[in-house]
Amino acid sequence: LIMAIAVTLLADHKGTTRPKVSGDEYVVDALIDMGTYASGGLEVDASLLGLSTITQVMVTGQDSVVGLVVPEVSATGAYEGTTSFKLNVVIGTSGANEEGGSVDYGSVRVRVYGNL
Repeated sequence: LIMAIAVTLLADHKGTTRPKVSGDEYVVDALIDMGTYASGGLEVDASLLGLSTITQVMVTGQDSVVGLVVPEVSATGAYEGTTSFKLNVVIGTSGANEEGGSVDYGSVRVRVYGNL
């Protein structure tokens, strides 16, 4: 099941929305509308961010208090793949992933590092 998601690249202090160099990688800030999503997390493809690969994802803010939005990693610390990552909403009281249903999880701001 592929769901359409809304990703808005955010402008920096110079008004630039494209990825920019940070050391040996590029960095981009984006606002991702989580909306409602099916089980398994919300997959975000690198191409939606103007990147070809992803090396690091940081959640820097969110507009909903339904739960905590976190990037999913494996036991080894790897993301979904080198070209995408998944976001999950974790419910604080139970620690379980909140998936499915009709709850709107709002938007989350992320900073993503990778390569063009």
